[in-house]
Amino acid sequence: MPFCHLELQKREPQLVRWLFWWLCIALIASLNSGCRSFVQRTSNSPLVAARQLSLRGADALQRSRQQDAEILFSEALQQSPLDERAHWGYATTLWNRGDRERAVKHMREALRLSGKNPEYAIRLGEMSLEMGDRKSASESALSVLSANRNHAEAWALLGDTHQSERDWPAALECYHRALLVRSDYPRVQLSVAELYRHTGRPQRTLATLDHMSDQRATATTDPEVLLIRGQALADLNRREEAAEALAKASERMPSNRVDKQIQLVHAQHRIGELVPARMTLGRLIASNTSDPEVLRLQSMLDLSFQHLSEPALPIRTDRGVFANSGADVLGSPQNSVLNDGSQPPLRTASGLLRPESSGWFKR
Repeated sequence: MPFCHLELQKREPQLVRWLFWWLCIALIASLNSGCRSFVQRTSNSPLVAARQLSLRGADALQRSRQQDAEILFSEALQQSPLDERAHWGYATTLWNRGDRERAVKHMREALRLSGKNPEYAIRLGEMSLEMGDRKSASESALSVLSANRNHAEAWALLGDTHQSERDWPAALECYHRALLVRSDYPRVQLSVAELYRHTGRPQRTLATLDHMSDQRATATTDPEVLLIRGQALADLNRREEAAEALAKASERMPSNRVDKQIQLVHAQHRIGELVPARMTLGRLIASNTSDPEVLRLQSMLDLSFQHLSEPALPIRTDRGVFANSGADVLGSPQNSVLNDGSQPPLRTASGLLRPESSGWFKR
């Protein structure tokens, strides 16, 4: 028998053993990998379920079904507290129903789990600002800007913090940076328009609002745009145009915008639109009967209407004596021309009214 055949016969058992052991090792490795994959799928199943519930919650939130959304986000957190979307959604529903402390807590957790998602950071900053924590709001904005200088929402939030501190120049600078990134940004454009009013530039306010209307046709009927336009027109003594804009704003302003409704009443009263101001206030009182500012506005309007009903009395001035029987504060009194041919002031039971100082009365 040839030598090579003898060597092969001697080595066959050894080769078989080696092959057997290699097959065993491969099988064990395959089983181990499969077990790990199975364990991993099992451990991830609660997180997967939580994310599915979060998606349903986000859909309910978008459809304004607040209660359903809160239940779904709560169930998602019970499945897995590691779902950042569930914390975000639950924080949103808590905030909407007034539970602000817990809302901020869950939003912070969403931010942590997400690895500092800018969307969550901005929302946390907005919440902090509404609660009066300007420092935290500013820190949230700056943390986003440190990673992305072209983040429009972060510039807007930083502008809001400066505006709350009445630092108008810094606020305007931040808002303009936001508009450089996103030119069509209605919330920021409204803030810019208001700041121009606060700094005595009503013409710039109107220009900003006109630019908004050019970008969006809906801006012409937006109640907040109409309110600011009416205020700016009043600043320019364009009273008829102001009255028209404010009347449209009053018709369209949502009843839950109490702050804007109060501004409307003040603006209408300022230009002598007492009846429209009372109508606006009537809608406001219906749902805010105990609000001290609303009650103060009611007293102010009652006093204004009281002035209208008071008779004007004869008075003596350094330019002559006149009689004004049958006169009221809205019209020119009878036989009331002074020696120099000018119109005299009027005296009512509440005091002296001069024509140049009674512009808030409407003929």
